[in-house]
Formats: sequence, structure tokens, C-alpha cells
Amino acid sequence: MIRTQTSQPDNALVAALLPRILWLLCLPVFSACTDPQTLQSQALETAGQWFDEAKLSQLNDSQAPDCHAFGLVKFTDASCDEMVYHAGQLDAATRQIESVNLLECFGQGGKEVCGEFAEIWFNTETQDGIAIREGMVLKRDNEAYRVYWYRSDTLFTAIADRADRAEAQTTNGRLASKQAELEAAYTQIVERDPGVYTYPACIDARVSSSAIVGDLMVLSSVTTRAMESRASQCSVNLCIALVGKRIAALCL
Repeated sequence: MIRTQTSQPDNALVAALLPRILWLLCLPVFSACTDPQTLQSQALETAGQWFDEAKLSQLNDSQAPDCHAFGLVKFTDASCDEMVYHAGQLDAATRQIESVNLLECFGQGGKEVCGEFAEIWFNTETQDGIAIREGMVLKRDNEAYRVYWYRSDTLFTAIADRADRAEAQTTNGRLASKQAELEAAYTQIVERDPGVYTYPACIDARVSSSAIVGDLMVLSSVTTRAMESRASQCSVNLCIALVGKRIAALCL
């Protein structure tokens, strides 16, 4: 018969392993084992270094600070170079901390990421003394913070202006495309029935139901006779417009 012996834990061994066990337990928990004040201090120190490097990179072409790659993937409306440029253009001597907050997640919807974040807002001024508000979000990985997101009033304005220009270009592109389609259709119509040339293609005209005379026509049914019939119902100018794939006579 084999006897089993129940052993008691070695108190010295437990005491030696306890700190490591506690450290391992702390890993998955956000800020559970690090004092919030320490985390805030680390975030502020990283922010200060980043701002210093941003300023120096524009004064003497030194190496610009980097940004958290994942933040650039999530927030594509500004590059790291843009963030560094706008931060470096401000008067660093006027930068004052407005608030520091530790966050478990940052972003909304598909841009939301959870982890260890610090959000800092500053009140600063431009070189001309204009008050500017700027904010920075840092993400902590491997016990070190990196700049995840940076915005200022000037950068927000630049992003908005770029979006407006892009929208205008898109709108202009759509209008140019529609005008090209109309011109191509008009050419076909006139080549088939030269009398239609009396009625020009509508240029930059806004199509509305109140301006359309008669039913919409397929390309082959646009004739001089059809246009004359519609012209008799229009006391001003009659022109030819494109509505989808059909032709409309507009009274403008």
C-alpha cells in the first residue's frame, strides 16, 4: 500500500512568488495596478516630448515625432505630418493644460478601440496671440504611451476646408459628367433631325417638374415636330435636358 502525504505550502516560497502572481493578475485589468496619477504623469511627459520634437522639427529640420500607426488607420482625415505641423506652429510657451482624463476606450462606432488611453486638452495661442484649443489622445502599449490622435482648432479647420473642396470637386465632376452625356445625346439628336437644333441643350439648368413640358422622351422620339409641340406650351425659352436616360424639354 502506497501512502500519500499531504504537504503544506512553504511560506517562504509563497512570499517570494506573491509579487509575481499579483503582477500577472494585473495585466488584463485597465490601470488596476498602476496609480492613475502616475499614468497621467506618464501621458503628460510623453505629450511634452512630442510637442518639443514637433517644434524642433520645424525650426531646424530635425527628426519629427512619430504617431501611433493604429490611430492613423482609424482616423484617416489627418496624417502624422499634418498633426506635427499644426502642433509645431503654435506658441509652446503659452500651452496650458485644461484637462487630463484616463479612458478605457476612444472613438465611436467602427472607429472605437478599447485599451489604455489618456485624453489631454490644452489652451494655447498662435504666434500671433490667437487663442487655440488643442487636444491629444495617447494610447499605452507595453507600458509606454504614444500619440494616437491630435487635433487643434487650426487642424480642424484645415480638415473641414479639405472636405469642402473634395465635395465641391465631386459635385463639379458629376455636373461635368452629366453635361458631357447631354452634349453627346444632343449631337445624336441633331444629326438625326437637324431641325431640333433650333432648341439648344440646357446649360447649367436646374431640372424641376414645373419646368418640364410634356412627357419625358426616349432619344429616338425627340424630333422637330415633338419639340415644336412643346414650344407652343412655353412662352419663354425651350431647351433640351437629360433626366436619367431620357430627354426632357425645359421651359426656362
